[in-house]
Formats: sequence, structure tokens, C-alpha cells
Amino acid sequence: MKLLLATTALAAALLAGGCATSVNTVSRAQPTATPDYVADQRVITDSTLARKVAIVSVNQSTVSNNLLKIQVTLENRSSKPQAFTYKFDWIAQDGMELSGPTGGWKQVQLQGREVRAVSAIAPTPAAADFRLKLREN
Repeated sequence: MKLLLATTALAAALLAGGCATSVNTVSRAQPTATPDYVADQRVITDSTLARKVAIVSVNQSTVSNNLLKIQVTLENRSSKPQAFTYKFDWIAQDGMELSGPTGGWKQVQLQGREVRAVSAIAPTPAAADFRLKLREN
């Protein structure tokens, strides 16, 4: 009897753990937010990563001192957790990439089917544009 109870408890724990990789969400049926979406261009060099993680939308705003803020909404297309790194590069009005602190590569993990936004604020008001880079760990 004790073996049966232990086996049942172990099976329940394993099943509960297996469900923990997926994320359920709730939001307004009629959203009141009015994002400023950016038309984007995508260059896919890692088709495996592109199948795992999708870019849902790109949104922009400006924050203190006229700094460009970019928010990219990502979606894990898989039911399994996906880990990857990302980085924003900033571009001046003349098309030249800005040097200096960009924040470097940051790691993120999305749970199964999770949708999450990553964002960054330009280091200087001279940043007129951006480039987001994604790579697998």
C-alpha cells in the first residue's frame, strides 16, 4: 500500500511539473492601450530559432529627454521553454550605428507558449532607429 501511495504521489508530481512549462494569460477583451507600432523588416539567418520564437509586434515611444524606447513582443511557439539572448543596437539619423553602451546581450527564457515583451531605451537622443538581434544560447 505504501508503495502504491508513493508511486501515485510521484506520478502526480511529475504530471504537475510537466504542466508548469506552459503559461496561461488573461487580458482585456477590448484593449484600451493605443500602441505606436513600427513596421519592421526581418532578416532570418537561424531558421531553427525563428520556428521557436516569433516576433509578434514592435512598439515605440519616447521617454525622458527624447530617448527612443523600443518594445518587442515575443512569443514562444513551442510548448517547451525556450532560452535565447537578445541585444538592441542603436542607429543615428545618418544611418551610422552608435557606439558606446548598448546594454550588451541579455538572456531571456520564455515558458511554453508564453508571450512577453522585451524593451530597451536608447542611450542618447541621437538614436533615431534600432536593430534587435536574437540568438540561441
